[in-house]
Amino acid sequence: MKVFLLLLFYSFELFLAALLALDMEAMLLRDMVNQVEFEIPENVLIALIEDFKYWNKFSILFTFLLLSIKCFLIALVLYSGLFFANLHQGVKLWTLFHVAVMAESILIVAGIVKIIFGAFYNFTYSEFSLFYPLSVLSLMDFKSIQSIWYYPLQLLNLFEVFYCLLLVYFFNQEVEIGKANSSKVVLGSYLFSITFWLILIMFLTLNFT
Repeated sequence: MKVFLLLLFYSFELFLAALLALDMEAMLLRDMVNQVEFEIPENVLIALIEDFKYWNKFSILFTFLLLSIKCFLIALVLYSGLFFANLHQGVKLWTLFHVAVMAESILIVAGIVKIIFGAFYNFTYSEFSLFYPLSVLSLMDFKSIQSIWYYPLQLLNLFEVFYCLLLVYFFNQEVEIGKANSSKVVLGSYLFSITFWLILIMFLTLNFT
């Protein structure tokens, strides 16, 4: 139960930071105004912004659900690593879920840093969605890059490195298989899964853009 309260706390932090620091409606409006390919009627523009404001009220719930699903999937990935290493005996999936939730804290910090940057820079909504702090993409002009490379370059960031280190640390605290085995299981299983996920995202991007 405490783990889900922590996830709820993460969600509330992101929601509150965005509510206090970001003008999402202005970002969306700038994005639509910059769409030179087609003209958007004023009534349609107002309706879209109103719909955005309505669904934004439930963002804390959506964030909580997404974080819960992500942490559960990470727990499955870690358990798979233990299983293939034949070290899964006596280890519960709930324990690994707790590891994933604790490690997620560094990515919540990344989200808050992103919101702070968004508050000080005149981003459009598209630019804000592509921006990720301390990533390779944030150091480049995304307009000069093909869209298929957006996600890989976002994923190459220092927060992701810290996330892997925290996964190893909390895994070693919760699962008593030794530091060397912990590092092998976590890094091996996570890097394999993130590589598969990256290929999937790039494939979908290539086919839908």
